[in-house]
Amino acid sequence: MVCGLRLNKYMATQRQKKALLKVVENHGNVSKAMRDVGYDETTAKNPKNLTDSKGFKELCEEFGLTDELILTSLVEDIKLKPQNRKPELELATKIKGHLTEKVDVLSGGEKITGFNYITPNDSNNTTKS
Repeated sequence: MVCGLRLNKYMATQRQKKALLKVVENHGNVSKAMRDVGYDETTAKNPKNLTDSKGFKELCEEFGLTDELILTSLVEDIKLKPQNRKPELELATKIKGHLTEKVDVLSGGEKITGFNYITPNDSNNTTKS
């Protein structure tokens, strides 16, 4: 901080700022938000092009969407709903990288959900699906 102002290490682009607002507006559909603000279709098909960028991550932090807020809120939700917490637990496992969603190209794009796990005897820490 300099004189009470936070200096950004990375500068989000105007398009990234617009995309974040659209993501919030359309309840989390990043690809749609990217198309709505002018990203080309090829880029919009891979939302990680946006969400993994340093400028976008910094912008999320500035808006208050911090890792701490996400994890604290998620844990709170899980604890408050001991009998109905499947969505929160799925989100938590996705965040931790234990749940992946894949698309089956042979079935026309049906989603395939699987858990990645590490066996106790797996010294190389490779995952199995």
